[in-house]
Amino acid sequence: MRKKPRQARAQRRVDDLIEATALEIVDRGLVETTTNHIAERAGVSIGSLYQYFEGKSDLIIALIERMSAQILDAVDEAAADVLAADTRMAVERMLEATLVVVDRRPALYLELMRHWQTTGVLTVIEALEDHTMEVCRRYVLRHHERLQIEDLRPVLFVIVNATLFPLMRYLGLANPGFGRDALIASLSDMIAGYVDTSLVRSAQG
Repeated sequence: MRKKPRQARAQRRVDDLIEATALEIVDRGLVETTTNHIAERAGVSIGSLYQYFEGKSDLIIALIERMSAQILDAVDEAAADVLAADTRMAVERMLEATLVVVDRRPALYLELMRHWQTTGVLTVIEALEDHTMEVCRRYVLRHHERLQIEDLRPVLFVIVNATLFPLMRYLGLANPGFGRDALIASLSDMIAGYVDTSLVRSAQG
C-alpha cells in the first residue's frame, strides 16, 4: 500500500476499493479485472486509487490479507473448543471454523485459489502459518501429558502445511468430486495419525 489512511474518510475509501476489488473479481474473473474497473466500482477516480495502492496486485494482496484476518479471527473464536478437544476433533473444528468464513464468499475464494500462485497468496501464507502454529503449540502445551513429542518444530511445520495446502487446492476446484465433510474427515484422520506416529517415535527415541 502506498499511503496509510489516517482519517476515517480515507479509511472508508480504502475499504471501498478493497471491497470493489472483491466484487470485480467475482463478476469478471481475476485476469479480466483492471484497476479502472475497480475504481469505477468503488466510485472513485483512478488517481485516487493510485494514491493508496500501487496497482492491481497491491489491491489483491490487501484483499487476501483481509480475508486471512477473517479466517484467523474465526479460528481464535473457536480456540476454546479446539484446545479442549482430542487431536482429531481439534483439526476438524479448526477446519470447520475456516470453512464457515469461506462459505460467506465461496465464488471469491474459488477464483483467488484458482490463481493462488500468481495472486500474492504466498505473501500472507507465512502469517497464516505462524498463527496456526501458535494455536497448535498452545494445544500441545494444554495436552502436554499426552503429547510428549521430542522435537515439536518439524511436527508442527508438517501439520500446518499438510493442512493449508490441500485446503487451498480444494477451494480452487469448482468441482472437486467430493464434499467438504470428506475433506475434513480425511485431513483430520491424516493429522491425528501423524501425531500418533510422532508420539511413538518420540517414545522409542
